[in-house]
Amino acid sequence: MIVRVIALCVAASMICSALRVQRPEIATAVSLASGLAALALVFSEWDRAGDWLSALREFAPGDGDITSAVLKGAGIAILSRFGAQLCEDAGERALAGRISLSARIAMLGLCAPMLSEIAKLVRESLQ
Repeated sequence: MIVRVIALCVAASMICSALRVQRPEIATAVSLASGLAALALVFSEWDRAGDWLSALREFAPGDGDITSAVLKGAGIAILSRFGAQLCEDAGERALAGRISLSARIAMLGLCAPMLSEIAKLVRESLQ
């Protein structure tokens, strides 16, 4: 499966390089379409990884809040990076930067309750 993704992306990059000289708008469209096609190829792996992570969540100690936060953080990281790469491919570096910044803020908000608990534990252990 990964070989197909690599082959698709390499072929698309060669086509984009040839098109970019005369028709940059078509090269951008080919790049975006091939990126979406590559994502479609890995959806079956995404489902398998999701099943594994769900099984892992059942074995995690406690109420699962930490496991849930880690899984949400991984999802935010993967989706935001993909979105930023699509924007960069389209020549919109500023928008890609906004996606990256937004993802970092979302992850910080996701971690805030855990950081509060850690600070509380440290404070209690120092008293």
